[in-house]
Amino acid sequence: MKAAIVLVAAMLASVAPVPAIAQAYWAAPAADDFPCDIKAVQAPWSKADIDLSHHDRIYVSDPTSTKIVVIDPAAGNELGRIDLTKSAIAEPSFSSPKVQHLAATRDGRTLAVSALAQHSVTLVDLATNTERGRTVFQTSPTAVAFTPNGHELWVSLGDEHAIAVVDPKTAREITRVPASGGAGATILSPNGRYAFVSLTERPSILVVDVEHRRVVGHVASNGAGEGAIAVSPDGKQIWATRRESGTTTVFAAKPPFAVREVINTGPATGAVNFAQRADDSFAYVSIGGDQPAIKVYRTDSLEAVTTIPLQAAPTAVWPSGDGTRIYASLAGTNKVAGIDTLTYTTASTIPISTDAQSLIYVPGAVRSGKGLANLVPSGRDAALAVAAR
Repeated sequence: MKAAIVLVAAMLASVAPVPAIAQAYWAAPAADDFPCDIKAVQAPWSKADIDLSHHDRIYVSDPTSTKIVVIDPAAGNELGRIDLTKSAIAEPSFSSPKVQHLAATRDGRTLAVSALAQHSVTLVDLATNTERGRTVFQTSPTAVAFTPNGHELWVSLGDEHAIAVVDPKTAREITRVPASGGAGATILSPNGRYAFVSLTERPSILVVDVEHRRVVGHVASNGAGEGAIAVSPDGKQIWATRRESGTTTVFAAKPPFAVREVINTGPATGAVNFAQRADDSFAYVSIGGDQPAIKVYRTDSLEAVTTIPLQAAPTAVWPSGDGTRIYASLAGTNKVAGIDTLTYTTASTIPISTDAQSLIYVPGAVRSGKGLANLVPSGRDAALAVAAR
């Protein structure tokens, strides 16, 4: 099934001039094509392979508190949790914060965490596991994504029909881009030229010129509502899922953003991400329903490779830095599954101290030492003791 694409001929809405602070640090976009010497690379920023090690970290959001679970993937165990309520700059605690979305800078130094009930996005210094900035909005953020150079954080504000552009150094909002139709899942191209925003109220994906803050296109999507969006490791494809329609739209990441195919991936299609092995690239798409699983597709032919059954529906999927593993958070199980990308089997199951929700893998997050500074001990009793202080 093919979907049509409608390019916008004129600006959909006027955008205020970009403040000088944004212009000062914005780097000119790179060429559309990547250097030919890049071979095995991993999403989302086309980074060269980084061997899995104890320097890597997996961060998992806790939907019932303001803590982020920290996992050593090489050891296969939880190390502790980052407490976002302990910092002096933290806002007063809220009931049921429902931490929802995670994003990390390309250099692995900063983590962005959105909290729906707090109407905020918190910036975490991964070297110290501490909060270093917070941006508060009128409504709840529905997605977060850094630009490849890490100089901007794009925050989708669905109820305000806009995308807020935040300076991560100051945690201050720079400007906004209108996103009529409810801004949802957002991703930026590896060259930093375009942002792709899945609309929640319309069967459409916005294409935004990042430098000029302008909507430059719409890509038709099969269905509206919740979904995820990801860019392939080579930066050439965008995969966007829709939960209600059970479909995934695959389209080109550069003009004219032509839709290649709409795949009927399955019931409750959710998370999507990629792993690169040698010269082959594969998409991993999660499905729910009565038979939760991850479906694997080749990105060149879009051929379905296999289906990996799981214990519960995956709420997020993310590759290791070398593409040898795909990690999936399993809803309602307090577990994270590690999938071997060569055998397409579950190689490990990591128990954690909370229900798994959003998940992100950050290669080389620990640059020195053991990376345990300021972590709250894991376990129910330890968490209750900290909360009682």
